[in-house]
Amino acid sequence: MKHRIKTWRMIAVGLASALALVAIACGGGDSAEDLETEIKVRDFGRTLAIEDFQAIGLKANKQYDVAGLPQGLDAWRGFWAPAGEQNRDDFEIRFYESHAVAAATGAELAEEATGEEFEETRDSQTWTEGVKDRWQARGVTDVSSAGSRQSPGPTYADWVIFGNTAILCVGLDSSQALEKCRDIGDAMIEQG
Repeated sequence: MKHRIKTWRMIAVGLASALALVAIACGGGDSAEDLETEIKVRDFGRTLAIEDFQAIGLKANKQYDVAGLPQGLDAWRGFWAPAGEQNRDDFEIRFYESHAVAAATGAELAEEATGEEFEETRDSQTWTEGVKDRWQARGVTDVSSAGSRQSPGPTYADWVIFGNTAILCVGLDSSQALEKCRDIGDAMIEQG
C-alpha cells in the first residue's frame, strides 16, 4: 500500500512539474532553467537551525566540522521520514547565515556534492569533510525492485536551497531526490 501511495505521489509531482513547464512555455518569458531554480531554491522567511529540523522528526546523527565549508555555519547528516512513513531517508543539511548566502555559495557546493557532478569530482571536492558519507558502495539488496541499484554511486542525487540551508537528498535519480527534498521543506513549512 505504501509503495502505491509513493508511486502516486511521484506521478503527481511529475504531472505538476510538466504543467509548470507548459505554463512557462506558454508565458514566453521564463525558461526551463528558471523553473528549476524556482523548484530548487525556496526562501523560508526565517533562519533555521538543526533544532528546527529535529522538531519535525529529523534524527541528526552526525555533525560535520565546517572549518573548510565556505561561509558554512553548521552541517549535519540525519535521517527523516514524512509523518506516518516508516522508512527514513538520509539527508545532509548545511546551514548558512542567510538565504542569500545559501543560494549563492551553498548552491554551488551542493551541486558539486550530488549526482553526476559528485561522481566526476569526488576526489577534488571543495569541502572534503563527509566525502565518504556522500559515496555509497551499494550491493544487491532487493533484486525484485525495478529501482534497485547494484553499483557504487553518490549517496545524494540532488539538492535544494531551503531558507538558509542547503539540503542534499537521497534518490535513485534527481527527480526522486527532489521529491524527498520538497517533502522535508514542506514539513518545515507546515511546522511553521
